[in-house]
Amino acid sequence: MTRVSGKTAFITGGASGIGLATARVLSARGARVILADIDGAGARRAAQSLRAEGRDALGLELDVTDEASWAKAGDAARDFGAVRILFSNAGVGGGSGPFERYDTEVWRWNYAVNAHAHLYACRTFLGEMKASGEPGHLVITSSMVAIVPPPISVAYISSKYAALGIAMALRNELAETSVDISVLMPGMSATRIVETTRDLRPAPQEVGTAAATSQAMQGVLAGGMSPDRIAERVVDAIEKGEYWIFTHPEWKVMAELVMQDMLAAFGPSADPGYEGDDIDGLIRANGGRMFGAKS
Repeated sequence: MTRVSGKTAFITGGASGIGLATARVLSARGARVILADIDGAGARRAAQSLRAEGRDALGLELDVTDEASWAKAGDAARDFGAVRILFSNAGVGGGSGPFERYDTEVWRWNYAVNAHAHLYACRTFLGEMKASGEPGHLVITSSMVAIVPPPISVAYISSKYAALGIAMALRNELAETSVDISVLMPGMSATRIVETTRDLRPAPQEVGTAAATSQAMQGVLAGGMSPDRIAERVVDAIEKGEYWIFTHPEWKVMAELVMQDMLAAFGPSADPGYEGDDIDGLIRANGGRMFGAKS
């Protein structure tokens, strides 16, 4: 468990949406916040608005896909305070249409933002957080689509599935450290992700059916849950040391169907004479424990 008061938090995607809302909640509970975003001007305006309320806040420009940008932001963050809460939250949507027609650059960009950036975030701050021995917390934003994939962007779904895999692996890796971890699994949220994706995508704008799909998703998300409510849940999870952050319970029945489908597919061993995998040996060989249970 990590009490946020007095801690310095670094938040990616901090200029708007869930990132900005979480920064507001953290600062209201006494944390010092660093808002990092590719929209540097927006991040600085958001930080200024918090400072006007008497909070400690810093706004930084950060391209989460670029390691040099991370190095620069890391130096600026350390000058502000030792980061003990890291919210790796920045994300973009994917392209539309059949998988075999995906634009290669859009595909790579989705993974760079939604998955690879978590490595860069942890390279920048996690080592110092662990070495300090102080209570700290890492939050990674995935999505309910990583568990229940609807008929939308393959790039978005699969990159969010990768983010969930990173968080699940880190749960085991951090089990013996002072750093806790949470994975945020929101459903539909009223953020600007569609607009941001449209502005930043490294390819020509979508047209025809793809453009109509994008516009329709913008409308659907506009009616999604308020980022302010999600942010409250995120900060509660940090303070309580909770791993799973589920914010939209209406997805539970679909998640149960996915799990039932998976479990029902287990049958006899492919090799009846095989004694079975040594799961305990696998865990011992890697010096860890399953599911990140703290000792």
